[in-house]
Amino acid sequence: MKTFMQLIDRFILPATLAQQDGIRYWQEKVLLTLLFATAILGTITYIPSMLLAIKEGLWVVAAIDTIMYFLLLFLFFRRNIPYDIRAAVIPVISFVLGLVLITTLGPFGAGPVWLFFFPIITGVLLGYRAASFALILNFGTIIGLGIIIHFKITDLMEPFNFNPWLIASENALEKWVIISLNFMLLNVVATLSVTTILKGLQKSMSDLAASEKKYRHIFENIQDVYFETRLDGTIVEISPSIESISQYTADDLKKRSLIDIYDSLEQREILIEQLSTKGFLKDFEVHLRDKDKKVRPCSVNARVITDDNNIPIGSVGILRDLSFQKAMEKEKKQLEEQLLRAQKMEALGLLAGGVAHDLNNILSGIVTYPELLSMDLDENDPIKKGLDVIHSSGLRAAEIVQDLLTLSRRGVIAREVLDLNNLVLNFLHTPEYKKILSFHPNVNVKTEIHADTPFLKGSSIHLQKTLMNLISNAAEAQIGSGQIIIRTLNRHLSKPVKGYDRVETGNYIVLSVEDQGTGISPEDLSHIFEPFFTKKVMGRSGTGLGMAVVWGTVQDHEGYIDIISTPGKGTVFDLYFPICADEAITPAQKLFPADYMGNNEKILIVDDQPEQRQIAGATLKKLGYQATAVASGEAAVEYLKDHEVDLIILDMIMDPGMNGLETFREIIKFKPGQKAIIASGYSKTQQVNDVMQLGAGGYIKKPYTIEKIGIAVKTELAGKP
Repeated sequence: MKTFMQLIDRFILPATLAQQDGIRYWQEKVLLTLLFATAILGTITYIPSMLLAIKEGLWVVAAIDTIMYFLLLFLFFRRNIPYDIRAAVIPVISFVLGLVLITTLGPFGAGPVWLFFFPIITGVLLGYRAASFALILNFGTIIGLGIIIHFKITDLMEPFNFNPWLIASENALEKWVIISLNFMLLNVVATLSVTTILKGLQKSMSDLAASEKKYRHIFENIQDVYFETRLDGTIVEISPSIESISQYTADDLKKRSLIDIYDSLEQREILIEQLSTKGFLKDFEVHLRDKDKKVRPCSVNARVITDDNNIPIGSVGILRDLSFQKAMEKEKKQLEEQLLRAQKMEALGLLAGGVAHDLNNILSGIVTYPELLSMDLDENDPIKKGLDVIHSSGLRAAEIVQDLLTLSRRGVIAREVLDLNNLVLNFLHTPEYKKILSFHPNVNVKTEIHADTPFLKGSSIHLQKTLMNLISNAAEAQIGSGQIIIRTLNRHLSKPVKGYDRVETGNYIVLSVEDQGTGISPEDLSHIFEPFFTKKVMGRSGTGLGMAVVWGTVQDHEGYIDIISTPGKGTVFDLYFPICADEAITPAQKLFPADYMGNNEKILIVDDQPEQRQIAGATLKKLGYQATAVASGEAAVEYLKDHEVDLIILDMIMDPGMNGLETFREIIKFKPGQKAIIASGYSKTQQVNDVMQLGAGGYIKKPYTIEKIGIAVKTELAGKP
């Protein structure tokens, strides 16, 4: 039976439409069903009708039946004919057959049945308006038949060998009027009933389709994950947003259990138990394993759904990814901890500053008087030795007081332009450095001096003391032997770096000290800059103020600290100091040959960051160029519409607005051949290559140095490859 129904479906189901297409699908199906029934059952009707028509000499009826039957067969097998044409043929056949049968057999034969069928099938296949027209046509036909009956026009048909109509012998016209009125009443009622139902159904289906389209759009674009499951957890429906959470597509998970991707078996059991007992879940937190086996926190809101008998059949719910929320909470906590640390250090600094002030007054006598008294004593006098001990202890106490002043950020810093490379290299020849190595002979120190722009503004004394404290701590962290690496390098940050401190965007000279020691535990990491917090033995290897001095010095230099530490493997301290560009240019300029000096050429700098525009502009002016700067690609395009420049230095990443590639495309539309070089804080990307394919020249990686920018500009202006 199932195979038989599938065979029938091949003939009566629309090939190019689906149920989602609404009333048109059902109209097509009705048409195909009618044609199929005609093709199969029409033979049973056609053969006896033909035999009877031939027997009675009704050759017109036989011809019409034959034409209509084979026309229907033709339409059944030719589905490629447009629907409107095929649908119109069916009502026309009904009307024509009705007229033929009435003409040949009279009004009291089978003809009115076909006329009755005519507007109904028209409404089904072609709609309300076509059905109204069919009713009007039927009404006109009925009136015409009444006229024929009244004036006995059928008598004129006898010479043409037509049998007389089968009409009532008495009161024929009155009876015909009554029959016609009933016919039209029933015809109108039937047609209106069918077309009203179809029209209402069509509107309902249109509204349903619009509603489904709306909710499908929501379903497919919702950020949270909507799901429907059976009682056993098998997924019946799930929104495409699951892919952003689990890396699985909706099709991957359908017919699987949502419980399969839960990370914790215990969580699964609790979730099922609560859903079964309460009938709902609210903000229930779970952890899902994605396709890459990564765990992602999510919250579930769900409820049990029941059938008409209130028997549970499944559940529906919303799954929300909590990763971003958790990350924001973590970041908020880190910021609160950083603020708390800063407030704590500020409070300790105020305390230390007050104590240092009083101690300095007291130490004046302890340091000065022993030295004065010992000057009047003989070298071998026992009292002189005691006074010397008091004097050296006072000097050591004065150093601690100076550390306290640094911590309080009241140490007076004589700010000057410093070369951090030279400062590091010079420190390696100081007695303090040699003293550290004498305590740790098995520690090897390696230097990696990579900073191209090593200039900052600050205090060499405090920076040297900071370096001394970092190296001393690194040496003491080594177990037996190990290596310490001291680095200087430049870093350009296009985005803030979230580390121990939040390092803001900009150009930095970084002092890095790395060891291979025991590392710092997460618990200790939040306390290492507090005064007198130390894991060493107090009085033997330090005062507990070394790292506090480091913190105070970095704060005084408007810098940042980042710490990367792994217990058992080592620690890296990165100190970020803002590059001092303007003051650095003068001493650096002496390093470059005259070949890199400009000749008053006009250069346009395009960069969204103010400090980058300032650095590039100051550098170019020192090299002998005219420099103009704008803050966006849009501003560059507008500027170049009214101005001529010899060269553009174009930043690749500018947000918001046009990036470097989009900007250069716009510029060469009205200035083909415009010379340009590309600048970026990132490594060379495909976008950089695309700009160079459009005609841009060199590529400079930030941060800028005079050598880099001087060579790139001179080379591009000279037209060298």
